[in-house]
Amino acid sequence: MPLTVGEKKLMKEIFDPQKAIEDTALAFPICEYCFGDTAQLPFSDKVWFICETDCERYGHSWACPPYCGDIQEKIAACKNYRNFFLFSTVTEVENAWDKNACLKAKLVHEEITRKIQIELKEKLSDFYVLSTGCTTCEVCACPDEPCRHPEQRLSSMESHGIVILQLASEMGLSYSFGSDTVVYFSMILF
Repeated sequence: MPLTVGEKKLMKEIFDPQKAIEDTALAFPICEYCFGDTAQLPFSDKVWFICETDCERYGHSWACPPYCGDIQEKIAACKNYRNFFLFSTVTEVENAWDKNACLKAKLVHEEITRKIQIELKEKLSDFYVLSTGCTTCEVCACPDEPCRHPEQRLSSMESHGIVILQLASEMGLSYSFGSDTVVYFSMILF
């Protein structure tokens, strides 16, 4: 028998995916966050050019360009969801230009993202997590062998054509807290 309007309203009040995501994420040391509609996401296929010229993971990770798949398909996958949750972590470092310090901060961010993802699997049936790129394996099997842990792989927002600094700015989130901090972002589409 179909649910009545009153029953549907009650079910929405009982389970709100936005509240489930917020409650889950706030149990972790995130800095800032926001919710938005995926229509607000700024996409550009030019992001991959930045990946190619500025990122050492380009061509060396199944979660990043060019091996992560077709950018137009990735953009379409994001648009299949109605909402997003964007959050940041901030780590103090002695020097934000120190590559090793930034990598350590990224690993902490990815661990937080992964833990949020694991907890949300118990609460949500349909969501998609994007982050800074996969850090599951110390050395990715790409391009010589298939991904060793595809079920754990976290793709980068850039691999999906998302212009993250523009999005953060438009959503009122900070992407800089000074020269002694590193900021990383992750996103949950739902």
